[in-house]
Amino acid sequence: MNKRILYAGIGLFSLQFAYSQQKTDSVRNLCLKEVIIIGKTGLGSKNEPKPMSSVDEYMEQQDRINLIKRGSYAWEPTINNMASERTSVTIDGMKIFCACTDCMDPVSSYVEVINLNKMHIASGIGGNPYATNSIGGSLDMKLYKAGFHKENVSASVNSGYETNGHYRILGGSLAYSNPSFYSNSGVFVRKSDDYRAGGGEEVQFSQFQKVNLMSNFGLRLSGNRAVEASVIYDVATNVGYPALTMDVKSAKGLITSLSFTKEELSPVFSKWETKLYFNTITHIMDDTKRPNVAMHMDMPGKSKTAGFYSTLQGRKTRHNFLLNLDSYYNQSLAEMTMYSKNPDEKPMFMYTWPDVRTLNTSLFAEDKYQFTARKFLQVSARLAVQHDRIRSDFGLSTLQIYYPGMSRFQNRLLWNVAAKYHYYLKNIQVKVGGGYGLRAPSSSEAYGFYLFNSFDNYDYLGNPQLKNESSWEGNLAFSATLGKLNVSLEGSCFYLNNYIIGKPDNSLTHMTLNASGVKVYRNLDHATILTSDLTVKQSFADYFIWTNKASYSLGRDDHNRALPLIAPVSYSSSLSFNRKQVYAELKLQGAAKQYKYSADYGEDQTPAYLIFGASAGYDFHLKTYNPKLKVGVENLFDRKYSTYSDWNNISRKGRNYYINLIINLL
Repeated sequence: MNKRILYAGIGLFSLQFAYSQQKTDSVRNLCLKEVIIIGKTGLGSKNEPKPMSSVDEYMEQQDRINLIKRGSYAWEPTINNMASERTSVTIDGMKIFCACTDCMDPVSSYVEVINLNKMHIASGIGGNPYATNSIGGSLDMKLYKAGFHKENVSASVNSGYETNGHYRILGGSLAYSNPSFYSNSGVFVRKSDDYRAGGGEEVQFSQFQKVNLMSNFGLRLSGNRAVEASVIYDVATNVGYPALTMDVKSAKGLITSLSFTKEELSPVFSKWETKLYFNTITHIMDDTKRPNVAMHMDMPGKSKTAGFYSTLQGRKTRHNFLLNLDSYYNQSLAEMTMYSKNPDEKPMFMYTWPDVRTLNTSLFAEDKYQFTARKFLQVSARLAVQHDRIRSDFGLSTLQIYYPGMSRFQNRLLWNVAAKYHYYLKNIQVKVGGGYGLRAPSSSEAYGFYLFNSFDNYDYLGNPQLKNESSWEGNLAFSATLGKLNVSLEGSCFYLNNYIIGKPDNSLTHMTLNASGVKVYRNLDHATILTSDLTVKQSFADYFIWTNKASYSLGRDDHNRALPLIAPVSYSSSLSFNRKQVYAELKLQGAAKQYKYSADYGEDQTPAYLIFGASAGYDFHLKTYNPKLKVGVENLFDRKYSTYSDWNNISRKGRNYYINLIINLL
């Protein structure tokens, strides 16, 4: 059965290629994908099948991005099969760090589709001036801003409902702009009960509710100068995590920024932007609603970050350059208090993050040298100095039990270099690049204290003596148009020295009841990760687009054993119809059996799956409101399945009908 599914996917590609040879068309400009447009320019458009998707669902459809799911809310994005420790996620260039030791509150969980305009995805080293301590890739989420335009007022109401989980969605936005001032604000609410897996089985503790508020303001001053400010307040409560032993009582984020921009400084310098920002994240885990809890625990965590960046852009002859000075100061603090069922025993307390303070300052430079109109070389480099300090005396003394000689302070020098050659020839584009970079251990890897990982059932202990992890990267991207057929292929290979991962230490005793033991973060000699994506898109009959995608990944450690959370072969195929006011789509997606899973690192095998979906939409052209209606069904045949990245094999949603309605009031 699994082989037949895989062969069916291959057959779709073969049929599409054969069909494309029958027709030719004029040469079209191509663009390799690096930006996802999801805001006012793309969100809710006629060809968007599910406009009220969460940010997680949007990211899941993109090449190079996979998501680790511990429930139905706040999925953790990975880029090139590398998780938060090796990647960078920023909002408008601002550094934000989660407050949960279990990554239950990734940065992407604090924004909403209503306040996002686009996402910039950079694969591997380089390509993003705001990414720090990243070797796997980066994601910068650009906020939607009304901007300085002719006077205009707009307002919209966004709503949605999904049958699986009784999922309710409601939001609204209001924007005003003129040549010297703009403001836009919005509110978005999501609430869901427990969802049901394929076959109707209820997935308990999968409920959540969330409110997101945002505002942006801009004031244009004289002399091509402008001041802009943004505020996001996001609060999620009663969030269930069926894959974990605890839920979340509340996750709150306050994200603020103030920036100054000046354009046309001189014939060489075109733009200078300086931004100050501050954000605070508070995360409180909760197990009071779980039955049969052996020992009740309180696990609050907080993360505060203050920083700035100053970016200068310019052009001189054939050089297009960018300089960015960036600095941030972060506090990461997490606690655990354990309460015995015996009232005569006192509660036990410990720091799981011992109030770690990090000061990172970096300088980034990039130059795009234009050889001809069709050829250019992009070169970038970053130099960073990072200073870590453990503020808590109690937390320091606890870690010193295991590392007697460790210091309260630690300084690290980090750097990376990258180069990419771009070549455009009529209907063909080629990009070839490479790079080398270093990253420092994360707070958990360096200073985490008995962090329980339910994925492999081990307690984890940080290691402040870890070396910097380094990565050599090579990448290739190719895109070509043959008539109405477009084919694109992208691939990257990473060779990582001093690869950081947890390894069992039999001399230590676990703290969590029924845990399998204790793992300590260690440096492996090396590891290798390879990723590749193929996309084939065919247009025909003026109104139809047939899109097929396939991806392959491989991850190996220094003993040629599989690394955990490496995606198996996956594929999708969709046929969309788009004419005037009507949009419709049929889609299938699936994955092959996970043959190269990592039993040594606590992973088990996931079977192959194939699911189907359909959607349709209509844009009503009325005098004032112009509502957009979208309906659809996901997992049409109610298949029960889970993927490699579903924590502890929690089942995905079964059949789910949805309806989205967007009304533009002004």
